[in-house]
Amino acid sequence: MAPFAEFGLFSPGSGRMSTPPDNPFTPRPGRIRSAGSGGRAKTYLTRMTKALSSAGGVRRTALPARPRVGPRGGQRRVIVKARIVRMSGSSVAALAAHIGYIRRDAALEEKDRGKLFDAMSEDANASDLVKSITDDRHHFRFIFSPEDGTEMADLKPFVRDLVSQMETDLRTRLEWVGAVHHDTGRPHAHLVIRGRREDGSDLVMPRAYISHGIRERAEDLVTLELGPETRLEQERKLQSDIAVERVTKIDHFIARQVGPEDEFRLKDSPSQYRTLHAARLRTLERLGLAEKLGAGRWQMRENFRDVLRGLSERHDIIKTMNRALAGRNDRRIDADVIFDKSDPDGRSVTGAVLQAGLSGEAHDKAYTIIDSLDGRAVFVELGVAGEVEELKRGAIVTVSPPNLEPKPSDVTIERIARANGGIYSAGLHQADDPRSGPEFVAAHVRRLEALRRAGHVERTADADWKIPSDYLDRTKAYERSQARFRAAQVLVRSELGLRVQETALGVTWLDDVPAPSSVPLGFGREVAEAQVKRRTFMAGIGIMVEAGVGLSAAQRTELLKRDLMHAGRTLSEEIGKPYSPAPDRGHVNGTYREPVSRVSGKFAVIERQRDFTIVPWRQVLEQRRGMAVSGVVRGGRISWALGRGVGIGE
Repeated sequence: MAPFAEFGLFSPGSGRMSTPPDNPFTPRPGRIRSAGSGGRAKTYLTRMTKALSSAGGVRRTALPARPRVGPRGGQRRVIVKARIVRMSGSSVAALAAHIGYIRRDAALEEKDRGKLFDAMSEDANASDLVKSITDDRHHFRFIFSPEDGTEMADLKPFVRDLVSQMETDLRTRLEWVGAVHHDTGRPHAHLVIRGRREDGSDLVMPRAYISHGIRERAEDLVTLELGPETRLEQERKLQSDIAVERVTKIDHFIARQVGPEDEFRLKDSPSQYRTLHAARLRTLERLGLAEKLGAGRWQMRENFRDVLRGLSERHDIIKTMNRALAGRNDRRIDADVIFDKSDPDGRSVTGAVLQAGLSGEAHDKAYTIIDSLDGRAVFVELGVAGEVEELKRGAIVTVSPPNLEPKPSDVTIERIARANGGIYSAGLHQADDPRSGPEFVAAHVRRLEALRRAGHVERTADADWKIPSDYLDRTKAYERSQARFRAAQVLVRSELGLRVQETALGVTWLDDVPAPSSVPLGFGREVAEAQVKRRTFMAGIGIMVEAGVGLSAAQRTELLKRDLMHAGRTLSEEIGKPYSPAPDRGHVNGTYREPVSRVSGKFAVIERQRDFTIVPWRQVLEQRRGMAVSGVVRGGRISWALGRGVGIGE
């Protein structure tokens, strides 16, 4: 309380507020207007901050360059997370996904559903800000989480006052939008700030200001609103930290005091906190993170704080899944609730998408929840935010660990090196395949650069590459080491939900999935029921399907022809040309017009001089949209030749 005593806010020793008649900090009712602010009413907190600034209580003129040292004097704690995002082609979609994440209804109060706020509005237009940021070099993302946020009536005035303080510190007006989330135990605010100043130059925030200065400003404001933290409050918070399965202040203290052999001695704790610390150590012992060696001596697990962070993340995941599974009591959450993408031998999971979104508050970690065939709900980390947009609720997907087999480029490199005494170079690659373009060869060189940094290959002084005899085994080891950093592989089996597939005219996922071998559970039971309805529909259009047998080749061909014929009739009016079915065998030449999604899959529209046809699509075609392509059809499959002289099979 001492820092505020000299300003008359508190009477030392009494703990009661002092309000003498001449006290400049006495709250006065009514709207106080200032000519300098355009007649806009100032908040009480703003007036208090300005008054304290003039008295030296809150620093406003200089950017704090280093963290505070010494006792905090009752200062309220605020957690600040910051991220600087450099803009690129891929980050535009990630920014849109992030904006969608922070404005999601599940995290907001009823009055704020789907809305963002800014300095002047409770329903800010985020699209204009996103368009502006697209052309910027970077932007900033912040999360502000006051430790005592539950005691604050509303975080929005706090955020606005904080941004106003940042504008004063940085000497520029800031463009931003924000949202206050209430989906965790502690209210917190998300902000997106444009990375440009008023004069159009790049906004650069000093590292020290981001690391310490903004947090100090936030703590000053929260302390002004709630008053200094009392000793009783501090002790109550420490008591509540004893049994929690997350990183606490006590854990940080223990980590700082741990000896060279990971031993912690209770005598190193301040006497008034030893009982609390001993109780926390018993919790860590229960979690397998500490082992008692003797009286007052504990052996700490080396990475015990990392394990606690993992436990906290797991609890958050379980909460997310429980919300997604509301009303689905027949689904279960077991020990394998989180898909382990780092396990190369892990089993794949097939099911329907229950939910997709962003789990990483600051880093936009995309996730999806799969309603699997065996009745389990599985949480899958996807990694890149843009992947969320491709997953629709109800879509049928298969999730599997990343592929650890050598890449096609590795096979090519190994073959060329084996034929040239263990040496690979761009020149040797061109000699081996004269039709390979420079960019195609450069991709192989980039692969070798990545392997060189990992110590698997060597580069000679002549810019050639020494390829070891066990090169392919080394690439497998490299892929295995990198698997933990990669997103799980997601294969979309069908964008259509079960109900649509029951009566769809085309080859569906329901036609291919085998009937369950045992009593189906959860989503598996829904699939079994949908298959019965599907067979009834097929019988109605003259296609008899026996239960447990599936479609014959002739039936599949017939359904596919019907699906593409329907698509052809629809597109014919748009293109202005008749549709001609692709041959079962032979060449297909023409201009790749666009992709088209059908019940039977994704197809490519190939326009010719007098007509057009529809053939199986592949991603590589997108680089040739509007250009001539050539392919060879064999047995319903097609191989494309797209300029490099390399056949790309479908």
